Amino acid sequence: MLKANSDRLDYSEMLIPPVGYKTAFAVGTTYSLDLETLISVSISLGLNEDIDCKLSDSPIYLLEALRKVTDKMIVFSEAGQIKAPVKQNKLFPFLENSVVLINAKNDKSFHPKVWLIKYENDKAEAVYRFLVLSRNLTFDRSWDVAVCVDGKPSGRVISKNESLKDFMYYLHERMESRYEKMTAKKRNLKKLADELMQVDFQLNDKHFDDFDFVPLGIYEGYNKEYTELFNTYHELFIISPFLSKSIMEGFRKLQLTNADKTLVTRKSKFPKRSKELLQDFVTLTLKDDVIDGEDRITAEGDIKKQDIHAKVYLRTKYSDSELFLGSANASENAFHGNIEFMIRLYAKRRWLNVDNLKNDLFGSDEKLNPFEIVKAMEYETTDADSTHEELQKAIKEFCKAKSVATVTDGYTLTVTIGKLKTDVELNISPILIAKPEPVNDCVVFHGLNLAQLSELYVITAKKGDESLSRVVKIKTEGIPEDRDSSIFNSIIRNKEGFMQYISFLLGDDYLLTFIEDGNKKGSEYKFLTANSQDTPVLYEKMLKVAATNPEKLREIKKVMEMITDKSIIPESFNALYSTFEKAVLK
Repeated sequence: MLKANSDRLDYSEMLIPPVGYKTAFAVGTTYSLDLETLISVSISLGLNEDIDCKLSDSPIYLLEALRKVTDKMIVFSEAGQIKAPVKQNKLFPFLENSVVLINAKNDKSFHPKVWLIKYENDKAEAVYRFLVLSRNLTFDRSWDVAVCVDGKPSGRVISKNESLKDFMYYLHERMESRYEKMTAKKRNLKKLADELMQVDFQLNDKHFDDFDFVPLGIYEGYNKEYTELFNTYHELFIISPFLSKSIMEGFRKLQLTNADKTLVTRKSKFPKRSKELLQDFVTLTLKDDVIDGEDRITAEGDIKKQDIHAKVYLRTKYSDSELFLGSANASENAFHGNIEFMIRLYAKRRWLNVDNLKNDLFGSDEKLNPFEIVKAMEYETTDADSTHEELQKAIKEFCKAKSVATVTDGYTLTVTIGKLKTDVELNISPILIAKPEPVNDCVVFHGLNLAQLSELYVITAKKGDESLSRVVKIKTEGIPEDRDSSIFNSIIRNKEGFMQYISFLLGDDYLLTFIEDGNKKGSEYKFLTANSQDTPVLYEKMLKVAATNPEKLREIKKVMEMITDKSIIPESFNALYSTFEKAVLK
């Protein structure tokens, strides 16, 4: 079940609609968020293609992916935890109405990682998919876990889904309704939550007898006791990168006679843990060769450390087993205040036990085991973590402040900052502007162009030589309604870009069309030119979709309406489309 070299789930495959279906509405949650990752997700949800496919190399195809899915997607994230982009991307403003930032109460965190997706086919038949993950919506390469369950409407009430419905209601209550797009999404989220009560989700795995949805922290009653994780056991296997002494001591007190206790965690967090805690469990971590593997292979490219990020709890008692997977670390905050989500799987011990799990993770050959047992000893603490936490806290304080922004004539942007409770130096800039300004009561940015206006801003906290940058969202009034069209125009750019877009829309297979386009050069790239003699090629493509998929003609109409610079659209194409519109789209 957890063999790292074979039992893998692909993020793209989990999001891509089943054959014959399209994404109707998708709700995601994450603690930390990478905007580039969110754009990539749109390829799976909107174009039914793999996140890592060649389509991600072209702004035009990413634009189409976003156009298809932004009105059908909403992602909830912890305020102050959106990664600042390394480079600017004109598409970022398209995401502002797809992201809701949540400030949890009492300095706790919004920490769940789930997806709820509704797919529909041409007959309006629905399929629902729910993903429970330990992975955030980033390009992080740490080791995570995921569970995927699909379901269909059953025509009867499924009582176990009530907790999932309550979780969706919690999200719904935190959405604003300032804009028409957000109002529509809020309405769709509530409708989806209500539909859940009759969806029959199935695991389709003979090893498990049943399962429960286990949200934490959303309403009164969804607490530590509700999880039923903290019960007595004969065997306990925990995977958790972050730990609290009180939680681990609580687990220790629940052991029965001769209990087997195993802990897999991060070596990097040992300075925060006591020697006694590490002695009480057989404690393992990933080997340094695995964590630093990419550093040791190459000094170039996108090098990232790989460590444990999964959260897993396997408890057995007599002949029964329970497996918990999801977002909750074995920490005080996770079970006392954070918003979390886990799934509980029930099984018989003969199918699911600690020995089998150890064999999956560690294998039989110690030389090939990616994990190693660590010795209990005292570890020295450093100031690096405390500085990072101070910077993070300053950004979180900024997120709590009631800040607003206004766009006036000439695209002057004025940001009025609410009262801050921090002494850390802060700078701010619109997400597509590389010149930050010091944060004070009022910050003004002059000379912006229409495509640079957005409700997304970059906040940078500094202390000494350390700095931390995050993307935040600030209510911004006065953004012109044609802002999106301006971005659309800047990416399409010219007649050739427009014809490439149209060719893409008319293709039977998005990825195949992309590859074919990429192989065209110079005069061979005829269908991307605006010459009238190339009209027959487009005519044949449009004739085919008119007969087999006339909805694509409506999609072309929407694209043409988005383009305000009419010089981008060839006159010959306008005439050609008009002919089909009159004949097919009556």
